[in-house]
Amino acid sequence: MIDDSYILFTRIPIVVNEQGEHFTDPLWVKDIELHLTYIENFAICCPVDKSQNVEGLQSISHLNFRGCHALRKDHGFASVLKNFLPNFITVIRACKLARIVHSDGAGWAFPLSFYLLPLKPLFRFQWVIVIESSFWMLGRGDARTLRKVLEHHVHTWVLKRCLRLANARIFTQSFYKDYFLGGDNRHTLINPASWLDKKFMVTPQAVRKRFEGKQNGTLNLIYPSRLVMDKGVLVVLEAIEQLAVEGVDITLTIMGEGDLKAHCLRFATEHQGAVAVKFINAVDYGRDFFAIIARHDWLLVPTLKQEQPRIIFDAFSQGVPVIGSDTSGVLDITSQHNALTFETGNPSSLAERIRHVARHPELALEMGLAGLEYATGKTHLQMHQVRAAFLKESLTPSASLRAGHD
Repeated sequence: MIDDSYILFTRIPIVVNEQGEHFTDPLWVKDIELHLTYIENFAICCPVDKSQNVEGLQSISHLNFRGCHALRKDHGFASVLKNFLPNFITVIRACKLARIVHSDGAGWAFPLSFYLLPLKPLFRFQWVIVIESSFWMLGRGDARTLRKVLEHHVHTWVLKRCLRLANARIFTQSFYKDYFLGGDNRHTLINPASWLDKKFMVTPQAVRKRFEGKQNGTLNLIYPSRLVMDKGVLVVLEAIEQLAVEGVDITLTIMGEGDLKAHCLRFATEHQGAVAVKFINAVDYGRDFFAIIARHDWLLVPTLKQEQPRIIFDAFSQGVPVIGSDTSGVLDITSQHNALTFETGNPSSLAERIRHVARHPELALEMGLAGLEYATGKTHLQMHQVRAAFLKESLTPSASLRAGHD
């Protein structure tokens, strides 16, 4: 166990009701529970809302952590300015109590790591930074507005300085490590992020049985996503338009919520021929979610950004292979044995990959089984076990840290 006082800084909010019970997102609860398996004196610094509306949230009041340092929640740029000083004061107070602080490289309006950067030389805490997202990074096809260009370069500049001061640096993909640190591998771990639980994984026998029991030759694709531009929604729809002209026997299921949901609903209504498009609402992450994935031959991941899509592990857990864009986030966790990639942002390239798998239906079983084998070593529990071993190796025991203060 790591027994030094450990505070995790995150933008994920906690809701407190009138009875003083704490609630948050169920997946975040799962993550906290696993942190507590190897961190003894664990606390959180995050936005806190007071509300009786806890629908869809899960209680964390039963968990044995040392408490929560409450930040004000930012709602817009005006609130960012208003909350800056109070939140900075809260971060300072939390740092005074911590031997180890843990932050990340994302979070609206800016990462909490930015607050911690000037405090590192003053408090000499040990700093763990996890980089698993890059929403601020310019993606292929993004408009180069002044705001986006500034955001990209400012985030990059500040995060590089944070990472240079960190005692332990964790990246979900090699691209992030290379982008920020180049050849500096000191106290660095590449640890892909997965929400996958072993209990949801199917067996190879179940995958073969599903494949052998298929009733028709229709290629069944699924595209589960947040329906926004960055996720490649329009790339998928344009590829389907091209295939519809050719009359390829395909059914595409779109599942999700987001700004482009209405557009996807209209598209589904208009495409009911040889290429049929269905739309279903997003479901909670769990048994029903995996059951839907398992009913399909291939899963589409047309992301335009460099983020590493966790949905790939979910697809592999059901023996479903992936057709994904050739971003670093996709390439880092796939291979020629379990996925096909296409040129990022190119609908014609995606359409060609779909044609290929339609002509070669046996690939779904072959590559699905390879994906399932790969996913067995990529569960959420295993991710934390690897992280725990790395932190114990990288962080200095408290006695040595105290000597630095004397």
